[in-house]
Amino acid sequence: MTESHIFRGEKAPLLFGHRGCPKLAPENNLSSFQKILDYGVPGVELDVQICRSGELVVYHDNNMKRTTGFDGFIKDHDLTQIRSLDNGSFFSDEFKGEKIPLFEEVLQLLGDKVFYDIELKTETLKNFGLEKKVNHMIQDFNLEKRVLISSFNPMTLKRFGKENRNIPLSLIYSENNEVPAYLRKGQGRYIAGPTGMKPDHRLLDKTLFEKFKKKYDVMTWTVDDEDIFKKLVRWNVDGICTNRGDYFESGKFID
Repeated sequence: MTESHIFRGEKAPLLFGHRGCPKLAPENNLSSFQKILDYGVPGVELDVQICRSGELVVYHDNNMKRTTGFDGFIKDHDLTQIRSLDNGSFFSDEFKGEKIPLFEEVLQLLGDKVFYDIELKTETLKNFGLEKKVNHMIQDFNLEKRVLISSFNPMTLKRFGKENRNIPLSLIYSENNEVPAYLRKGQGRYIAGPTGMKPDHRLLDKTLFEKFKKKYDVMTWTVDDEDIFKKLVRWNVDGICTNRGDYFESGKFID
């Protein structure tokens, strides 16, 4: 067995269901995370933000319109407003009425049955307490040894590292236009001081992988293609985020 450097004793690559199992249930909802357990996916990736009233909620976009129809930002609304929204109908009528979950609810559901890639979502350089609150919640559930923290924002990673030096930190980056040009090649690592790098898989060639693995844990996202998956397995990357953890883990894409 090739060992993952992120979580010692676990095989590499360790699979993380991207926002749960978003092809089977609405992303980042409890139903999607339940599928992680149903299919035995070893890891889960999820997005955590802080809302105006201070609670930690699990949601990807800054604006809630795409999945709820409500044109508003998480940071600008309190939990009562956020929880009043239907966050399931966008996927199908089967999930009508599902709510944007609290981070605490997700941890209650999954507990120590999985490993976590917790992406901290914030675009600002200001400190609104997200890192401190996430760290406290992880400790409350005794999950320190099952968690890695990731973010596009190098300052967020740097702040979390000051809160807890025992949890791996992974810098996410891509060449998406939403990412500042000066961070599209992973330059944020010089600010964040992460233990791992997490590039978009389209940026990860063998040369870059060999360079990074000398110093960092290396995982990548979002891999749904069989050939790309098998290539990354051969390289022995530490972790892979996928929308199809149900397929990969069932063995359909594995020799």
